[in-house]
Amino acid sequence: MVEGSNAHGTAAAPRPHLWSRDGFVGANAVAMRNDYTPTYHSVKGPHAPHRFNLLDIQAADQTSPEALPTPVLTGRNGIELAVSHRRAAMPFALRNTEGDELHFIQTGTARFITDFGTIEVGALDLVLIPRAITYRIEPLCDAFTSLILTSPAPLRFDTPAPFGMINFSRSVRHPIIDAQATAGPTKLVLRTFDGTTEFDMAYDPIRALGQVGGIQPVWALNLRDIAPVSYGVRGGPPAQFLSTEDTGVMCFPLGARPGPRPPVHVNADYDELMLFAEGPGAWGRINEPGTLTWVPKGVTHHGPTEDVPEGYQGLLIELRQTLRLTDSAQPVAKLIETSEYGPHESLG
Repeated sequence: MVEGSNAHGTAAAPRPHLWSRDGFVGANAVAMRNDYTPTYHSVKGPHAPHRFNLLDIQAADQTSPEALPTPVLTGRNGIELAVSHRRAAMPFALRNTEGDELHFIQTGTARFITDFGTIEVGALDLVLIPRAITYRIEPLCDAFTSLILTSPAPLRFDTPAPFGMINFSRSVRHPIIDAQATAGPTKLVLRTFDGTTEFDMAYDPIRALGQVGGIQPVWALNLRDIAPVSYGVRGGPPAQFLSTEDTGVMCFPLGARPGPRPPVHVNADYDELMLFAEGPGAWGRINEPGTLTWVPKGVTHHGPTEDVPEGYQGLLIELRQTLRLTDSAQPVAKLIETSEYGPHESLG
């Protein structure tokens, strides 16, 4: 039975039902309803809310160093989410010509070697590899798992104020170029919309002496170092820390914060994904780190309270493109109810 409902599944008292455009910042309208509208008995078709754990995905790069990460959700115009369980160093250099890559490290540690230096990262780190930056990844343990978002449009920091959410001088880390690195002939793999192209390079394309100008395009930031915006006991929408200029992609820290439960609502423009990264508290009926939920746009949902005394860390991603589960994700994805995001009643 859902919270606030009676034995017939209807709300004990009238409650607001929110319809919103442009995520949390556009036009909206509110209707009062007696029924608890997220409740559904069954669903047919691909546009339905699901969840799965990243650790349950059979990622190709876990057993084959030559493989790329395994896509789990894809959109029509280049948006992709993929899972990596890489256990051995990439025997090639990789360059994504189609978009920026945001890597979220769920478990383990790894070394990212890039055009602009090398950086070591660990659990709950976010790593930005902009379009056409060359890199390779060397796992430093046997438990490396990451979720990789590919965005055709550039990702940029987009906090609502210059100070508050992120201490940029302390928390944002950058790679360091090793001028002493040596390497010979290297395979370079270019990712494009229609697959990959391999170049047999005479020299390692990553090797550099140093950076002599411009910005440092590669960075790492831990999710724990991003403070969610809080409105006190009144509550309010989350605030993004990273987005594209057209807000086609927006990323938010979703951790414990004071305030009431979000309203029942329909998001007209965004598919919503939430990755539960760590406890000890739970987010509704989710307490297993690595669990990813997907609620497609236009699907009525409520969402658990975020006022969790024990605390938790989550990453919320909103995408304008409509997503679909891939063949690799479908076997482990489970239908969910959209009140507390637990398994749907139809699953038994």
